[in-house]
Amino acid sequence: MGDVALLVPVLAALARAHSRIAITLVTRKQFAPFFYNIPGVEVIGADVDKEYRGITGLYRLFRELKALGPYDYGIDIHGSMRSRILKYFFRFLAGLPFASLVKGRREKRAQIRRKGKVLVQLPHMVERYMHVFERAGISADPGQGPWINPDTRCRALAGEFLKKCGRLTKSGIWIGVAPFAGHEPKMWPMIKMRELIGMLESMGAVVFLFGGKGEEKETLEDIHRQYKSFTHVVAGNLTLEGEMALIMRLDAMIAMDSFNMHIASLVGTSTLSIWGSTHPFSGFGPYGPNSRIVQIDPEKLPCRPCSIFGNKGCFRGDMACMNWITPEMVFEDLKVLLKRA
Repeated sequence: MGDVALLVPVLAALARAHSRIAITLVTRKQFAPFFYNIPGVEVIGADVDKEYRGITGLYRLFRELKALGPYDYGIDIHGSMRSRILKYFFRFLAGLPFASLVKGRREKRAQIRRKGKVLVQLPHMVERYMHVFERAGISADPGQGPWINPDTRCRALAGEFLKKCGRLTKSGIWIGVAPFAGHEPKMWPMIKMRELIGMLESMGAVVFLFGGKGEEKETLEDIHRQYKSFTHVVAGNLTLEGEMALIMRLDAMIAMDSFNMHIASLVGTSTLSIWGSTHPFSGFGPYGPNSRIVQIDPEKLPCRPCSIFGNKGCFRGDMACMNWITPEMVFEDLKVLLKRA
């Protein structure tokens, strides 16, 4: 989801620079709200798990997309198996020229190997996306953002939620906390996050807890019971559209290397992210002007990073990259971030 969100600055920049451009964006239906307010962008929400599953489903999707054309150029922005199959259909059955994403796999592998790491800053994913369009002859400057601008409906959803919370009028510091990520090695221990939330009370903060449904929501509800006077559970109580509008109203978002980190930076909210097995040098850091990253220096912990996506277990067995980060470290960085905002 975060990778898709990072496409927003690119499409927004192209729309501003090329008023006559028309883009048909094919993505999962739940990601459509990211692109609602970008002129010239038509989002096709494709259910690739059911309706367009497998080769035959993708061929049917190709036929339907082809009927919406004609197109001047195809862009494979993801480089997945599905996007490569669609590219094959368009190139060889419709003669459409294509430009494809260069992922930099070799450089990324050099960052995560155990010996002889080469840890240098690689191009951010937004830059990589922009380079694909440049190879198709279209260029633009993403600018300084914000790049996601929730519309009136989104803001109304957030307003209804805040009214239920008794927070319709903003007072004090509003902090979002998103303690989850797609993979467990990217998550800070929950006991430390609970301690940090307790410290936020000392600055008079109102804390909004973000996450998914099921176990994540249950965990957040338990945290809310512990700190009931100043916390509110967002998980399961707002749609993605409403969450984006609420995040826009926050003073800061505390998140992992995760989707919520990307959304906060893209709507222009100050972002503090906690990193463990992954590293921002791989090109997936927050894309925004006001952000801070809490992490253990690889010089102190040479095994970092050990993964590009955080989907590998810790070969040390102690998750030192996360366990060495203390609530005090995060709290001090948050104070710096809020002063700079």
